[in-house]
Amino acid sequence: MADAEKTEQPTPEKRRRAREEGQFARGKDAGGVAASAGVLLVLLTLGGTFASAVHTFALRCFTSPYGVTPEGAGGPLTEFGGVLLALTLPPALAAAIAAAAIGFAEAGFHPQMSLIMPKASRIGGFSRLGEMFAPQKAVVEILFSAARVSAVAYVAYAASRDALPRVISLSRGNLLSATQLMGEVFSTVVIKCTIALGVLAGGDYIYNRWKLGKQLMMSRQEIKDEHKQSEGDPRTKARMRQRAREMLRKGISKAVPQADVVVVNPTHVSVALRYRPKDGAPIVVAKGYDEIALYIRTLARSSGVPILENKPLARALASRVRIGKAIPADLFAAVAEVLAFVYRIKGRAAAFL
Repeated sequence: MADAEKTEQPTPEKRRRAREEGQFARGKDAGGVAASAGVLLVLLTLGGTFASAVHTFALRCFTSPYGVTPEGAGGPLTEFGGVLLALTLPPALAAAIAAAAIGFAEAGFHPQMSLIMPKASRIGGFSRLGEMFAPQKAVVEILFSAARVSAVAYVAYAASRDALPRVISLSRGNLLSATQLMGEVFSTVVIKCTIALGVLAGGDYIYNRWKLGKQLMMSRQEIKDEHKQSEGDPRTKARMRQRAREMLRKGISKAVPQADVVVVNPTHVSVALRYRPKDGAPIVVAKGYDEIALYIRTLARSSGVPILENKPLARALASRVRIGKAIPADLFAAVAEVLAFVYRIKGRAAAFL
């Protein structure tokens, strides 16, 4: 039973599967905070331009009030639409880009079209009722909600309290200075509230990341099962390797007796060569390392095939030539010398020269 306890950290494969299913750490208000920050950045950057556009449009409307008639209303309305678009489009684009950026930062770019398809477990939501009404989850959610409300309320109160003396003094100023001051106060309150919400969203993201890590914890048996699925059962792989060795041995046992010479190095590499005038060049009919090299030499001795030690040639043939292929041109001289020596021993030098 102890092995079934989830005490191990999740593997990268399990994290990948969880991400594909839409399970990743996220801050609840991160998207909204990022969108607000994008809008504020645009307003702080282009606020003067926006104010100038509104001022110009207002002057044109108030200096020509008689131009707005049922017959000539199209011009002012068209201009109003252009001004409204110029005022709303940049903040909207900034909000969308900022929200998308924070989403990619949390989840990464891993498009999963399967998540778009309807799924009964997501539509019904019955499987998550227990999680929704879990006491621990409810307490955490209540604490975060209270923290968000308290933080925004305190920051707004503190900013307004600091600006209160200046606001009271507006009764002695003109309308333009009062408007500018109220804009500054409002901007300060919004910026400070956004920063506070950003800090809380970061804390919420850290908590959700920790909670997701706890949910993805694995038992030792789960890790073993995953390893078997990804790497294959060791016993099955051993049987496959044994079968491959048997098939290789069968092919070698047929090819080595037909060879003219086996070049060795001296115990780790063996290469069997065969030359027939119709082939045009010597051919590697078998090769192997270590255990297979010893098996080739054993077959060569039992079949009466000469074994010649030549370390550089054996290494070059084994690394550069595949079984069943002719040797490269730059090895012709070395192989010809070996075959000539073998044929002289057998008394068949004329067959090669």
